[in-house]
Amino acid sequence: MKKYATARLGLLLALVLAFTVVLAACGGNSNNGNAPADNNVTADNAGNAGQPAEKVKLKVATWAGAEELREFEELVAKVNASATDYEIEVQSIPADYYQKLQTMIAGKQSPDFMWLSQEYIAQYASLGAIAPLNEHVSTISNYKADDYFQGALDVGTYKNDLYALPWISQPYVLYYNQDMFEKAGVELPTNDWTWDDFIAAGKKLTKDGEWGALLNNIPTAMYTWSYGGDVFDKEGNITLDSPESIKGLEMYQTIVKSGIAPARAQADSMGNGDMFKTGKVAMFIGGAGDDFEKTTNFKIGMAVPPKGTNQVTFSWIGVTAMSSTTKNPSVAAKALVDMTGAIHQWKVVAPTKSGFDLIKTSRPEKEYAVETIRLASEFARGFNNQPKQGEIDGAIWEKLTQAIEKGDDVNAAVKSTIEKFNAIIK
Repeated sequence: MKKYATARLGLLLALVLAFTVVLAACGGNSNNGNAPADNNVTADNAGNAGQPAEKVKLKVATWAGAEELREFEELVAKVNASATDYEIEVQSIPADYYQKLQTMIAGKQSPDFMWLSQEYIAQYASLGAIAPLNEHVSTISNYKADDYFQGALDVGTYKNDLYALPWISQPYVLYYNQDMFEKAGVELPTNDWTWDDFIAAGKKLTKDGEWGALLNNIPTAMYTWSYGGDVFDKEGNITLDSPESIKGLEMYQTIVKSGIAPARAQADSMGNGDMFKTGKVAMFIGGAGDDFEKTTNFKIGMAVPPKGTNQVTFSWIGVTAMSSTTKNPSVAAKALVDMTGAIHQWKVVAPTKSGFDLIKTSRPEKEYAVETIRLASEFARGFNNQPKQGEIDGAIWEKLTQAIEKGDDVNAAVKSTIEKFNAIIK
């Protein structure tokens, strides 16, 4: 999972890409660096002399490394083999991915496609680095918008335009150590648990150097969603101070104060997920694709995360976006749909209903939990990301999360956070 951009990186991207937009406006028809312009011809303009049209050359940038890269290259080769009008080349950037990607964009060497973590979409779209897809994908027969789980598709949308197609969605689920529950005589979690149920069970399981739960991995925003609130709405308005959001944040503080989880610093020093793997904590909320089943020596159970008034969970979602400088957007969009569809048959958990059941064969250790993961996928979502999301994430951590965990007044922390948001946005 890729870490969120820091505020400094977000600001750098804004400056670099803003400069790129100016250059692009003055640069005429210069090549984007993917291939000589004469090679990027479509069937419409290449067959005049009776010669077959040359395939459009396209590049996809990926952060995949080692084994994942090998598998991705094999997948792309299969896509290319069945394509008549394009050929995709994989561009591997296993280290410093976003910094190098930004440099390529600024230098007008942008790849035609780029893997992005969801928090970059609004930023790249607002600065014109990636292209809206609606007009292109709407006429492609194998693009099925209603096949996607809605929350996964929504993260690729900015100002009502679709800018990216998701290729993986990892809904957060509640893993639990069934041995610890049974030893303590505590009823196992269910899919309709509330946060109060979570606290009650956690208290019974916290003893003798063991804790009931680990909280570090849960996004702060997820508590606001749980009561019908949010940090920003889909239009970009700040909603952190709504009564619903406040109620969710108060529940977060109640859980912290309950004593069922180790302090953040202690959990960080002990490796967070490793604490669950080694039997130090009984419950852990993490990605459905995590490998706990392979790395523990106790029986693992799974349920959807607890709820407040709403049943919702966070999902880490990876997407592929199309560069705004690609020379043949219609052909590129077709290639994007084909490539994304192929990835859905490779990556777990697929963001589509048709690709979802792959998990039964590719990850047989997850078979016990398939229906739970499917349920979580139905109501999983990402953030309503903003163009300066890196700085916003920093403000949430500094002004909100730390304040709540220290026991500060929730309303005061929210007010301070919103003041920081406004300074960032303006």
